[in-house]
Amino acid sequence: MRFMHFWPLFLLLLIPIVIIMYLLKQKAVSHPVPSLFLWNEMYRNKESDTPWEKLKKNKLLIIQIITILILVFALMSPYTSSETATSENVVLLIDNSGSMSTVLTNKKTRLDYAKNAAKEYVKTLSDDTAVTVIACSDRTTSLLSGSLDKSAILNAIDSIDETTLAGDCSGGLSICQGLVSGSVALTVNAFTDSPISLGSMSGTIYNFSSHAENVSLDYVSSAEKDGKLIILACVTNHGTSEAKGDINLYGDGNLLNVSSYSLPAGQTSIVYFNDTDFKGTFLKAELNTPDALDLDNSACCVSVAKKSGRVLMLTSRNLYLKKAIELNENITLHETNDPETFSGTAAEGYDLYIIDGQEMLPKELPAEGNLLFIRCNPGQYFEPAEELENLYLKLEDSPYTTGISGHTFGVTSVTTVEQPIWSKSFIDAGKDSAGFIGEYDGRKIGYIGFDLHSTDLPLDYRFPILIWNLMTELGNSDLLSSNTLFCGQSIRINASSDNTSPSISYPNGKKKSLEELPFLFNDTDLPGAYILEKAEGKTEAFAVNFDTTESRLVSQSTVSMPGDSKTVVVDATAASSKSYRPLIIILLLLIMAVEWIIYIKD
Repeated sequence: MRFMHFWPLFLLLLIPIVIIMYLLKQKAVSHPVPSLFLWNEMYRNKESDTPWEKLKKNKLLIIQIITILILVFALMSPYTSSETATSENVVLLIDNSGSMSTVLTNKKTRLDYAKNAAKEYVKTLSDDTAVTVIACSDRTTSLLSGSLDKSAILNAIDSIDETTLAGDCSGGLSICQGLVSGSVALTVNAFTDSPISLGSMSGTIYNFSSHAENVSLDYVSSAEKDGKLIILACVTNHGTSEAKGDINLYGDGNLLNVSSYSLPAGQTSIVYFNDTDFKGTFLKAELNTPDALDLDNSACCVSVAKKSGRVLMLTSRNLYLKKAIELNENITLHETNDPETFSGTAAEGYDLYIIDGQEMLPKELPAEGNLLFIRCNPGQYFEPAEELENLYLKLEDSPYTTGISGHTFGVTSVTTVEQPIWSKSFIDAGKDSAGFIGEYDGRKIGYIGFDLHSTDLPLDYRFPILIWNLMTELGNSDLLSSNTLFCGQSIRINASSDNTSPSISYPNGKKKSLEELPFLFNDTDLPGAYILEKAEGKTEAFAVNFDTTESRLVSQSTVSMPGDSKTVVVDATAASSKSYRPLIIILLLLIMAVEWIIYIKD
């Protein structure tokens, strides 16, 4: 048996105080009596002026001393543990992804139970055990590293909050594997509801997955027909019994319609709202029946679908570029190999014009729209620096190469450009640039100085990412790269042609100003409607929804892998330590009841 606290021992000082109270005499009081029968007790009155008397055997005194002892014992929180950590280094991985917000008994969530189990485990550790606390979801956050202070460890565990993010303990396990490879012996304890494996690492998996009835709203979307909206909401029943209820449809916060659903266990259905008369910005569908996970009971979208950016490409042959552009669903690509046809088609108006090759350069460029020049020079925006052959180029750190910067690739020939002061380079060619994007005279201008057939870049996975980013920046006049995403995901906010700095309004009313564009906005943990406020009162909008991959609330089994022999799996319903405090408190109440009965009888 062990004790969590030792400060209650100071309460033992109450015992001599209680004894002293019983040694003190009550002051004698004179009373007239009709008989002298009590004279044999008069000797006691002779010494009534002295404050003390001989301590007598007293049932109440004994019971009160026992009560104090039991109270002190209870406050010391005695417990016995079924496990004891022997490692000098312990890592606690606590899953706080969206599914851990599932409400279980007593209105407590999986995360609440996980934190309590983690704190009970900490109580079993010796004072020389160093503890690291890591919160795990789509993001991995180290809250405490190698601490010996149990109070700080418990506070770090208490500070872990629920999130709206998808994920599991994978990121934390990667950190642990890195520590183990660095010759650090440690014990890993994962508190999660997702199937994971510790691999060759020793430790315990506390499995908090359990079945819970849950219905999720997977998404809501809209389309326009004859001036009215057709809206559909996707509903999934993740439970084991039939689910029935209503879906409320809101437009900019006002109730528009209500529709019912009835779903067998494990089924998905589409609920339609036809001919909805709504001219606002945001649509939101919401289940009006609460269940185990509230985060997936609503979904929202921008009421009018985002228009595609229109791109016109003038090229003789560029299959690599064509396929990469077509991967972007927000881009509609048209192409031609005739400069004269290009000039006539350009009159229809496009968001971006791509001219691939000096031989394809038309006599007159479109007056409006963004431009991307590939191995060609129009003469009015920049001048070539020099022709180079057989060299390596590098993707520079820029808003267009996020996550892929630093990659080098070879080219057989390239025309470099002295980088214009109004541009941002994304391909480094030494003292000059082989690729840049900038804004000139209210138009976005891009340049790539080599033929895509003369390089190995299109064979690398980074190529479609680069083209996606370039098309996102150049191929659409909107500032936003998307209009729907999941909690925690990033959205790219493109540069503004009027050089103004927009601001973003969050679903909770908070606002944030964006100083420099393009900007990668990733503060999207809060589900709901976000408004991008531009110049002259113009706005764009995007919706953030909960990722319903976290909605399937069933019992999970841990993944079995070779080398898992050192892993112990503990069911969340099985306590890792047994506390005797509740039993002691019950015993204390019984003793106090006995004391009261004796007092009444005496």
